[in-house]
Amino acid sequence: MWKRALLIFFGLGFGLLTASELLTLQSKDGFVLKGWLDLPSQGKAPYRLALMVHEYGSDHRMWKALAAQMRRRGYATLAVDLRGHGASDRRHGKQVRVKPGHFLADAKRIGFARIPDDLRAWMDKMEARKDIEIEEPVFFGSSLGGGAVIPLMLDYEPKAVVTLSPASPKNFNKKEVMESVEESNSPWLIVSSQRDFARKSAELYASKAQLPTLIIVPGQGHGSYTLPSAGGYIKAFLDRYLK
Repeated sequence: MWKRALLIFFGLGFGLLTASELLTLQSKDGFVLKGWLDLPSQGKAPYRLALMVHEYGSDHRMWKALAAQMRRRGYATLAVDLRGHGASDRRHGKQVRVKPGHFLADAKRIGFARIPDDLRAWMDKMEARKDIEIEEPVFFGSSLGGGAVIPLMLDYEPKAVVTLSPASPKNFNKKEVMESVEESNSPWLIVSSQRDFARKSAELYASKAQLPTLIIVPGQGHGSYTLPSAGGYIKAFLDRYLK
């Protein structure tokens, strides 16, 4: 028994088992935002970065499986809780949370249009670290998070972008979003489903982007609900561009 316990102890010490580093930053309008940074168990710092941004009504945990895959590819993963979601629900000391099913009201009350600036602040925080390399990051975004990462594509020219049911540009600065769509040269996988209410936005982005790959999976799934059908496409896309 003691030998097994000792093995687990040394496994923790030598990176066989890893623990997330909980990070905090404050938005310009007072939200205390939380993110979880995990480093790969192999390779040497500085590590390349994968930024993972969840959908409306969810939190950072929706990316658990894909984040693990990215760490096996040698990437550090930063999975954040968006303002008003998960642990990022405090503004000026008061709890401010989304109310699922009330997207439009939440967008105005919580300030979804500011999310791209929150993500830029996270990237600034990563740039300040010696163990992270932010050049040619990989961006993952779902629904609300999928729309929010788009303006960052022109800022950081990611090596690859994966979005599931990306939100309409009207939820953010539309001019900024569409400029990024049209001018970024990053390979971009856009996933939607046949009866996804965000399919029109997905098709719009694919029609304007420089290097898009549009995948329409069967059914009416939205965001994370497309993952079971899209997993193989995501892997093939990453295998192609993350060489």
